[in-house]
Amino acid sequence: MSQFIFSLTLVFLGFLASTNIQKTAATPPSYSQNHKTFVKTACNSTTYPDKCYKSLSSYSSTIKSNPIKLCTTALSVNVKFAKEATSVVSKLLRSSQKTLAGRRNKMLPETLILKDCLEEMKDTIVELRQAITEMKTLHDGDSVAEHITNVRTWVSSALTDEGTCTDGFEEVKVNKKTKKKVTKVVDELARTTSNSLALITNLRF
Repeated sequence: MSQFIFSLTLVFLGFLASTNIQKTAATPPSYSQNHKTFVKTACNSTTYPDKCYKSLSSYSSTIKSNPIKLCTTALSVNVKFAKEATSVVSKLLRSSQKTLAGRRNKMLPETLILKDCLEEMKDTIVELRQAITEMKTLHDGDSVAEHITNVRTWVSSALTDEGTCTDGFEEVKVNKKTKKKVTKVVDELARTTSNSLALITNLRF
């Protein structure tokens, strides 16, 4: 009888051990989850929270729970969107210029607008990079408020340039397909920039 009880005990202990192993394997690392929660909570304060979290959640292990890294990463992602928008506008401009071939002394309205938009996109990239450079100075501890103000100014300027680009397509009649493509890519960029600005505005020191 005692042998039977002993064997039953061993089986029960083995079952408990197996259950614990399964639970451990199924439980995600708490640190990783906490970092994603930090990013999600920060994104909830932005204008486009879902877009914010979607673009930044994959960087949560790098961001951890550091607000400065969060903002710097957001700006870096912002630059990628700006480059994509610049590429789209640049291709459309080249296509428009080819259409002009053989038309002496005649300039299509959309060609001029695309040229202006391309310059705005290039300015946006410069301004966002300046903001990233300024963000790095926050670690120094001197004149933090001044540096944050400078970062906001750079990002605000980028947002203004993006708006200037799309405004041009509202003022002059252009090819509908061209307008749709530019509006779509620049609006996506503007949402990203708006989110970056919100994250920076929420920095507290």
